[in-house]
Amino acid sequence: MGGISRNIDTGELITYSNNLVQILRGDKDINYLKQYLQQFKIFQSQCDQDFDHVQKSIRDYQKKIDTCKQKATTAEFEGASDSELDLLQNELKEEEERERMLREELR
Repeated sequence: MGGISRNIDTGELITYSNNLVQILRGDKDINYLKQYLQQFKIFQSQCDQDFDHVQKSIRDYQKKIDTCKQKATTAEFEGASDSELDLLQNELKEEEERERMLREELR
């Protein structure tokens, strides 16, 4: 019977040592997990900062685009006004020329 109890004790000892190894591995795994979680939080914070920066840049560029569109529209309108003004000045010159010719005919 001493041999059988010795085998059981050895079996229990092997089970106990396996459990102990699993616990020690679990602590290492927990430490690794804690490290990964900490790195993940740092990474997530950096991503959030980058995202906020990109969003701000997009808003700034959108404002610049809107300003440029407004300036282009204003320039087009002024350009149209300038060309209309040129057309009217040409018409005025033509009318003045006709008036001059008519006056000369009347003399």
